[in-house]
Formats: sequence, C-alpha cells, structure tokens
Amino acid sequence: MENKLFNSVFEMELRILLLLSTGRKRYYSIERIVALDFIICYAECFQFPYENLHGDNNYMYGELSNRRCLVTAAVKELVTKGLAEVTADNGYQFCVSDIGKKYAKSLESTYAVEYRKIADDVVKAFSKETDKQLDASIQENAIRALGGK
Repeated sequence: MENKLFNSVFEMELRILLLLSTGRKRYYSIERIVALDFIICYAECFQFPYENLHGDNNYMYGELSNRRCLVTAAVKELVTKGLAEVTADNGYQFCVSDIGKKYAKSLESTYAVEYRKIADDVVKAFSKETDKQLDASIQENAIRALGGK
C-alpha cells in the first residue's frame, strides 16, 4: 500500500494542531476548522499579505468537501491520541490539549512556521464572525474569484 503524506489525515492532523495552538485556548467546530484552515492555506486569495501556502489553484474551492472529511477524521484521531479535547456544550467543539500544544510547538519546518504566522492573522481577523459568517465569506470570495459580483 502506498504511503500518502499530502492530502492525508496525518497532514491534516498536523495543520489542525498548528491552528488550534494559535493564540489563547479556544474551542472550534469542525466547520470553523475547515474554513480557517482553507483560508490559511489560500491566504493570498483572501487578501492577506502572504503567498498561498498551497500555491495558486483554479480548483481550490473544489477541495472544501474533501477537506471536511479529512478534518473530521483528523480531529477524531487527535482526540483519540489525547492531542485535542472535545466539548459538547454548544455542539461538538474541539481545542488543543496541553500535550497537543507541546507537540505543535515542536513543529519547526518552514511550512509550520509560515502556517502559524498566517493562522495568527486569520484567527484574529475572523474572531468575531460566526461559523455561518465565515462560510459566507468563503462563498463570497469564490463568487468574486469566478467573476461574479
């Protein structure tokens, strides 16, 4: 069986740890994790002063459905491994555990450093938006990118 690193549950686990360890401890829904990760990976397309971590891609919005599946599987793995915690107070929401935060800090690749930097700006920029507003921002950006109004 061929090992697959890119677009894998393992890769998503690492990105989620980096995202969840950004700033103060916060709980995020699956939808919010999907949206924030997407914006971080394509920050330039969302008018952030960074190059797209995943390059320029005409089909990037098509990744969203697969990304939801990957995030769901990755979060399950992170919780099972004790790297993330879950609460059901307002639907299922997830945050990084102390062990997960320590592990995320050990990730020092160029990609991890850049992801962290972008994540910090993206999380701050969208901190006051609800999950639905965040999804709407992605949809509006998609329409603009495709030449709509």
